[in-house]
Amino acid sequence: MAEQKKSSFLKTLLRTAISLALLIGSMAFALKDVHNLGELLGAFQQANYWWVLATIPVMLLSHYLRALRWITMMKPIQDGIHTMNAFSGVMIGYMMNNLTPRGGELARPFILSRRENVRFSTAIATILVERVIDILSLSVFVLITFYYLHEKIARVFPEISSQLLLRLLVLPVVGLMTFIILLITTNIGEWLLRICVKRFSEKWYDKLHSYLEAFINGFSIFKSPGLYWRVLLETAAIWALYLVPLYFMFLAFGFEKSYNFGWFDANVLLTMTTIGITIAPTPGAWGIYHTFAQVTLVQFYGMPSEKALAFAFVAHGVGYFLNIAVGGVFFMREHARGISWRSVSHADEVVTADTSSNS
Repeated sequence: MAEQKKSSFLKTLLRTAISLALLIGSMAFALKDVHNLGELLGAFQQANYWWVLATIPVMLLSHYLRALRWITMMKPIQDGIHTMNAFSGVMIGYMMNNLTPRGGELARPFILSRRENVRFSTAIATILVERVIDILSLSVFVLITFYYLHEKIARVFPEISSQLLLRLLVLPVVGLMTFIILLITTNIGEWLLRICVKRFSEKWYDKLHSYLEAFINGFSIFKSPGLYWRVLLETAAIWALYLVPLYFMFLAFGFEKSYNFGWFDANVLLTMTTIGITIAPTPGAWGIYHTFAQVTLVQFYGMPSEKALAFAFVAHGVGYFLNIAVGGVFFMREHARGISWRSVSHADEVVTADTSSNS
């Protein structure tokens, strides 16, 4: 027990150290082009914060729709999941992601598995399905942006070529989708387990086979064509609601007048910052979001670095602290049901322990 606690402490310490290093490095990089602190502060002061406040209900609605889409993807596995339980998992997941890189990816299915009669590994599989859908959606935004701005992007980001985009975005998505299709339509997963595991350990084969069955079960949405359109509409609504807060932020800083910004420009900024967060995640996207937003606004639109960075701080900060505040409220709700902070932050360890005790 003492060794387990020591190992858990060291693991937490390492996570914290890595998070702090990423945070400090990325923020230092984002601030390197700021030469006039007065202009930076002035940009904050000139913003209309009523428009900033107007983004809050829109952001919450996008999170709520994400919970509804998650319920839709779970329907073939288990119908009747309570919306508030799914929304609680989403918000606690966002809160955890704001504290540790990708920390909410396990916390979210953990909450749902404790609230509903859903296996943890199955819930994780639905999260992976969601990530595939999000990557496909991002790919559409990227293609639209690159189609209209390919010359400017090639000038600002000469290292991003069409071949690199193909290797980093299209090929992995196609490869992942191909593997998933084979996994859920053939016995390739079981065959691999027999070849690679069963001959060495029957115990590990039984355990991994159980995981595989639960995992494939999480992809049951692909066997329900009747739900495709619903997931598609919910996905489109989620991404549309991601654009609205950015446009409101343009109004808050007066960019619709001074730079003639519109909805397409919101799409450009959303695309570029999402690419940055996807390829280089930091705790709460600090630094990475600011860097990509600043580079996009400065290089694409000729905006001063100070004004671009002020915009990035406000646009990112309101969502960051909103997710922590609302996620914290839902965590207190879960805490009242006996779910501790340690169990959420170490979901992988808790589930492993539970599996070991049940085997």
